Amino acid sequence: MKKHMIELNNFLPKGQVTCEYRDNMLFMTTNRSIPSQRFDLEHLSINSYTYLPIKYKLPLRIDLTVKIDAPGLYILLGKGHINFGTLWADNRRMDDIAAPTKKTMNFHNHIKMNEFTDITLIYDLKEMQILVNGEERYYSKNEKYMKSPTFREMNTEGFDIKLTCDKMVNLCIKSFSVTEYDDTCNIIRSGEELPAAITKNMSLEPGGKPNFEKCISLLPVDIQSEIIRIDEYLRTIKPLKFKRQLEKNGNKISYVASEYGVSYAIYLSNDIFDHSLQWYIITNGKPETWHRKADRMEDTLNCLANKSQDFTERMFHNLDECVGCYRQCLARTRYQFLEKSKAVCHGKLKFKMSPSGFDDVRTFIDEINRLVQDGEK
Repeated sequence: MKKHMIELNNFLPKGQVTCEYRDNMLFMTTNRSIPSQRFDLEHLSINSYTYLPIKYKLPLRIDLTVKIDAPGLYILLGKGHINFGTLWADNRRMDDIAAPTKKTMNFHNHIKMNEFTDITLIYDLKEMQILVNGEERYYSKNEKYMKSPTFREMNTEGFDIKLTCDKMVNLCIKSFSVTEYDDTCNIIRSGEELPAAITKNMSLEPGGKPNFEKCISLLPVDIQSEIIRIDEYLRTIKPLKFKRQLEKNGNKISYVASEYGVSYAIYLSNDIFDHSLQWYIITNGKPETWHRKADRMEDTLNCLANKSQDFTERMFHNLDECVGCYRQCLARTRYQFLEKSKAVCHGKLKFKMSPSGFDDVRTFIDEINRLVQDGEK
């Protein structure tokens, strides 16, 4: 057995990431959207991450203590991945390190935001286990790598270890170690039933209809307050005056200003969430007739730049980059701001998952509203 206590400044950045080692911890952010929702496509790969320059062989155990402030965290080993703290709609939370199937694979991957979490991954030759704060979250004797004809050759060379997170997430790594074993990791089972994966809004009764207050009730109190404030703001601002819509399963609150072709959505996932704004596509009829009723993204950015260059550049950075899921995607939109150009998924502008993010929503929509008012004079 050989235990490697990793010096955190030995992690190396690759692609569009920023890393800083301070206070004996490693801080990382990803500066470009990653294809974390499309693990099913061969041509897509996560190419922005931090990694260890040494490869490791099974049987092995990975122990890390980490913290994120928004969904989600991705640990990449070989050809596989394990996701933590993602929205419940994430249905590919893990895949095999040697023979990925690119199919739905759920496990109870919930972790608390803004709190350090102990995560243990154990890849033995005939068993696999995942622990979160000492709780057994996953166990299997039937992973693809255990029977893969390519595993022996891959293991002789060793497996890469990489970490990344979604764009606009702050990842803090407090400690990291890798233990390689000569024969077996000696996995110890908890003896308890594994917790079920969370795949729905737990605040709703089975078959019950969602209501606004119930849908947001599991979020932190400060975020609930911000959503109530933004709800009141959006439904009273004129001339836009958004209309609120609740998704039937309680996993999305949409605000649509249909006359002006703009919408804002909050994606709910029990105690975590995501939110974004976009000029939506009208999809009635054949694809060749699809269109946007309006798209004032560039106009809004240019007007905001006259008031705050820093804010506007941050909003341009927050646009959700197209990662190339499909060729000739009709939702792919290119925007220009000053000398910069960016291809954006669905024309979507994402916001921080914090109270300050809601301030940005109001600032941006205020500017859209002013543009609409000026156009109606």
